[in-house]
Amino acid sequence: MSNLESPASPRALFLGMQGNFSHPPLRALLESDIEVRAIVIPARDQHPAQAAMRRLEPPPKTRSLLPVLHSSLHTSVAHIAWERGIPLWEVQRMSNPETLAVFAAYQPDVLCVACFSLYIPRSILDIPRLGCLNVHPSLLPANRGPDPLFWTFRQGMRQTGATIHLMDEGLDSGPIVAQERVEVPDGIRYAQLEAQCAEAGSKLLARSVWELYQGTAVPRTQDKSQSSYLPLPSSEDFVVPVAQWDARHVYNFIRGVASRGELVQLLIDGQKMLVTDAISYSHKNTNIDPKAITEEADREVSVQCRDGWVRVKL
Repeated sequence: MSNLESPASPRALFLGMQGNFSHPPLRALLESDIEVRAIVIPARDQHPAQAAMRRLEPPPKTRSLLPVLHSSLHTSVAHIAWERGIPLWEVQRMSNPETLAVFAAYQPDVLCVACFSLYIPRSILDIPRLGCLNVHPSLLPANRGPDPLFWTFRQGMRQTGATIHLMDEGLDSGPIVAQERVEVPDGIRYAQLEAQCAEAGSKLLARSVWELYQGTAVPRTQDKSQSSYLPLPSSEDFVVPVAQWDARHVYNFIRGVASRGELVQLLIDGQKMLVTDAISYSHKNTNIDPKAITEEADREVSVQCRDGWVRVKL
């Protein structure tokens, strides 16, 4: 191939990490005949003495992969890399010249990001000739930030979605390339909603890479007047003011957030009650003693809300 010819398919670098949001987009790229030249994950332990980047080699076949990366998802991403012979890198310092040199050596057309914890500086964003695409689990410009699905539950939203956007130096603020809505049904768990957003985002990402490569993508600037940025939740964000929320909102928040193993507390008459799950809800306004445990063996409580009641497990 001469220097004037283009490669047969887009060349991508993939950046991902822990959680269930990284490997579906990676698989979608590979299944769409996009050449993933390398996979990059953040270093588990940040230490000044360590190299800025190091390549992770597959362990002997007789050993489990789990101790290598200390994460089932990292193992999954590693399996994809090693099974397909794709270089797998662990990065500690994104702005280091060593990191820039490794990224540039792959001559990527595009950088694809799906759940990556390290800030990506301008020096990295400028390397791929077509730009950097990020998969974000919300309908941008709403719910920018590191944990949009938590806020989907906190806000009692009935819809969310997946967005593919070009990355700039802001936080989830670059032009939108593609979006798809995702319904939030009653009782859905965090992991289920995350998987649905990841599946939707995976298809959009692969399509967006090809559209950028073929010159048919039409990015649109985000409407700043409609934007919102929400940080990682604090401990107080796991407290539910039941007198201010209706029963459906309380039920869906507990179902979604408690399923991650988080400690959810209900604020009732100035007192906090720890709950582990939500069982059911009703919008029938019956007078219920919110502190009455009606099924002692199962440790279940019926709690009066602003509108209706919710049955929770302690």
